[in-house]
Amino acid sequence: MSLEEFDFVIPLYQLRWNTRAVLEGITAHYAPRSIHVIAPEQQAQSLKALANGWKVAPVYAHAEEFFFQNSGLTKQAICAELELGASLYTPGWFYQQLLKLGAADGIEGLSEWFMVWDSDLLPVKAWPIVQQAEHPFALLQHNQWGNAAIVAAWAEWIRSVLAVEPLTDHEGTFVPHHMWFKQAHLKSFKQQVNRYFQTDDSWLLLMMRSANQFGTFSEYWSYVSWVAAHAPADLSFHAYGRYGATSERFFDDGTGLFFTAFQRHQAPISAAIDSPAYADVEAFIQATYGGDPIPSSLSFESSPRHLKKGNENRHIEELRSRWQILSAKP
Repeated sequence: MSLEEFDFVIPLYQLRWNTRAVLEGITAHYAPRSIHVIAPEQQAQSLKALANGWKVAPVYAHAEEFFFQNSGLTKQAICAELELGASLYTPGWFYQQLLKLGAADGIEGLSEWFMVWDSDLLPVKAWPIVQQAEHPFALLQHNQWGNAAIVAAWAEWIRSVLAVEPLTDHEGTFVPHHMWFKQAHLKSFKQQVNRYFQTDDSWLLLMMRSANQFGTFSEYWSYVSWVAAHAPADLSFHAYGRYGATSERFFDDGTGLFFTAFQRHQAPISAAIDSPAYADVEAFIQATYGGDPIPSSLSFESSPRHLKKGNENRHIEELRSRWQILSAKP
């Protein structure tokens, strides 16, 4: 397989208005060999039917409930390891991180280097992800905003479980909503998790047990820190100032400001706007931003929890967005 032949992997909780645009946007900008979507079985079945009419690279849908069946484990069995009580996160939030780290466990023939992409991340004025022999990702989140307590817990997980120092950047975070993974590094990463717990139990179960111990973990930051310590030549990224400085993040599950404005914009042109094509969304962005910088990407958050955050815990990518619905909390 040549350097340019690679696969995308996208965990997807639910099909939403932006799913088609994201998949078509990935195809338009990056032309992957294939796009593997891992979703609840009913959502996966629906995607198979819908994607036939989209302008996308070959799409393969996988049911998440039995994604790790080769390991003899179901989603239910893996999530049963969690004992968090009243936690900020749901079992599904942790499970989708395991789907990213374990994509090659459930997808036969997945490329050695594969790109994991969050399902709500729309590339607009996008960044290159293959440059000569490098596989760069983009830092899309500034490190001076967000929940400091959660970041500290992630860092403690990395230091304790992986026995490496968390990789830091002077401006961006290593939670960029997409990530190049290399199967060889994922293998050694999981072996380290086994060493930490001193057991041969599945790494899937151990990751969940680690959440019981530390309260949380970050798949992207943990992986990057591991690679930085053990294979730094395989780590490449675009600085925050290049693409993160124009990225925007906001709540829009189909009832937000962006999609409402898009529907008004499209109504005279087309009635088929419930699941718009990437070309139409991109044209709307170009027309709406006018002389302002076109964003590198837009993240369409869909969890209601996003609306309940206090402004002190919001990211600058949220606060600067014209599409952000700020909560009433100061």
